[in-house]
Amino acid sequence: MLRFAWSVAAMAAICLFVWNGPAFGQNLFEDQPAAGHAGHEAEAQRNDAPLTAAQKAAGEKESIFCPTMKTGQVCTHGTAAILGLTGKDAEEWTVWARKYNATVNAATEQLFQDAATKLNPKQMELLRAWFAIGWNTQINAILYGKALDNLGAAQIDSVKQMNPRRDRNQ
Repeated sequence: MLRFAWSVAAMAAICLFVWNGPAFGQNLFEDQPAAGHAGHEAEAQRNDAPLTAAQKAAGEKESIFCPTMKTGQVCTHGTAAILGLTGKDAEEWTVWARKYNATVNAATEQLFQDAATKLNPKQMELLRAWFAIGWNTQINAILYGKALDNLGAAQIDSVKQMNPRRDRNQ
């Protein structure tokens, strides 16, 4: 189920880029760190903290995908809260989510390195835009629209219908 959710999120990010252009009126990747900038990743993980009571009272939602990280990287505390995990279970989830985020980051950086051997600068700029910091907020909005930030109200059946591979295999 989680693998499916990650696939949907990645597809959503690409679709958003194609449908809406690279920036929704801003250059989303101007603040993106250069390849291998581990300091930014560590800072983003520190910023991934549970919402405060004031934030919750103001109607702020837990983030699924972290707005301060590259496309597809999850908020460790936000996802734990949405999944209803507490205590040691939430701590263990956080470890798993950070491992996932590190893997996503490493894969993205490897893709950039490999692509740089074949793509021209304009192509590389487009590729980097697909993974820019800022898309996760747009992905979260899509997921919130399906109540996928609410374990009890999530519209899972509507998401299952979005998977073309599933439809072909049935």
